[in-house]
Amino acid sequence: MVPPEVTFEFLGQSFTFRSNLPEEEIKEVLSYLEVKKREIEALKRVPTYKLAIWLLLQVAYDYVKTKKEKEALEAHLKAQLSKIDELLKDTSSNASGARE
Repeated sequence: MVPPEVTFEFLGQSFTFRSNLPEEEIKEVLSYLEVKKREIEALKRVPTYKLAIWLLLQVAYDYVKTKKEKEALEAHLKAQLSKIDELLKDTSSNASGARE
């Protein structure tokens, strides 16, 4: 089955592509880009092609930052799970020793 077409306007251009993504996710992505575009336009008026590159860099930066945050959270969670595992082992061995 061919994915449905999605059409949207951005930076004065009309874009059409096919996607199986839910409509809400597409709207969320477009909304995110629109917010970033306004942030950049509030700083300085730039030609469309420079704005597109600036947006690309901003989105890439946000991705890298979020990826690093995710990795740090995963490492923290893994360390916390190891601590819990050790506590459970200690509690289990102490309970076994008390029964004997």
